[in-house]
Amino acid sequence: MNEVLKDWGNVIFRAALILTLLFFFLWPVRLQGSSMDPTLNDEDLVCMSRFLVQMQWYERGDIVVFQYHEGGRTKTVLKRIIATEGEHIRLLRDGSIEIDGEILEESYIQEPTNGLVDMTIPAGTVFVLGDNRDVSYDSRQMGVISCKDLTGKVIFRWFPFGEIRIF
Repeated sequence: MNEVLKDWGNVIFRAALILTLLFFFLWPVRLQGSSMDPTLNDEDLVCMSRFLVQMQWYERGDIVVFQYHEGGRTKTVLKRIIATEGEHIRLLRDGSIEIDGEILEESYIQEPTNGLVDMTIPAGTVFVLGDNRDVSYDSRQMGVISCKDLTGKVIFRWFPFGEIRIF
């Protein structure tokens, strides 16, 4: 009987350890919508790391997951960080983006960025945009995102299997 309890305790410990590791390092998220096309598509499955966000190991160009609160509802959203705290961002009339006086090179978008923004990103926030700028609801409409609302950094896409990619 003592050996059986020991075996069960070992199994429960290992399961708890695996779930803890998955929760912090490789949590799955399903993308809904086309705001990240062509980088990520509707119904793609990605893995995010909560640990990387908690350690504040993210930067411009990273794709992050955050909670957006609107009208009493909370929505899980994936967007790309374009500017971080202290950076000055300008969305120019020609559709390009300027960060601290330099034009941002964006090989992942297909159309220019519409909208006019000219601001310095406040402390503790990030400015995010979807890669499909024509349909994305992002910091141009919702404003900067609090770093406290970031829940993870996308590490890789694992479904569809033919399009596995590390970010």
